[in-house]
Amino acid sequence: MTKEELIKYVTSNRRICPLPMNWKKFLDILEIKEKIPPHLIPGLIPLILNGWFSSDLEKRKRILAQIDYASKDDEVLKKLEELILNIDDKDWLYGDDPLSDEEHSMI
Repeated sequence: MTKEELIKYVTSNRRICPLPMNWKKFLDILEIKEKIPPHLIPGLIPLILNGWFSSDLEKRKRILAQIDYASKDDEVLKKLEELILNIDDKDWLYGDDPLSDEEHSMI
């Protein structure tokens, strides 16, 4: 699967991003702490924990940035593709297009 095909899959059927338990697994595949230059890390960390209150648009941008980063290495892209394709439908966050850029309230 190409980067473009993976992006099409991730953005189809109103998907925004995986729910936190699955999105957290991206850290290991992308080797966030081991290989990514420190200045790039904030733009690639999954928006989980406190980041979950970010807007749907920010979540979508983040997963697309992660796919783009993974596409620079065929092996990493393949691992990410495998993970993404194995996430159950119930384990995705869904929303309406166009995505809102409003942050979610903590209350």
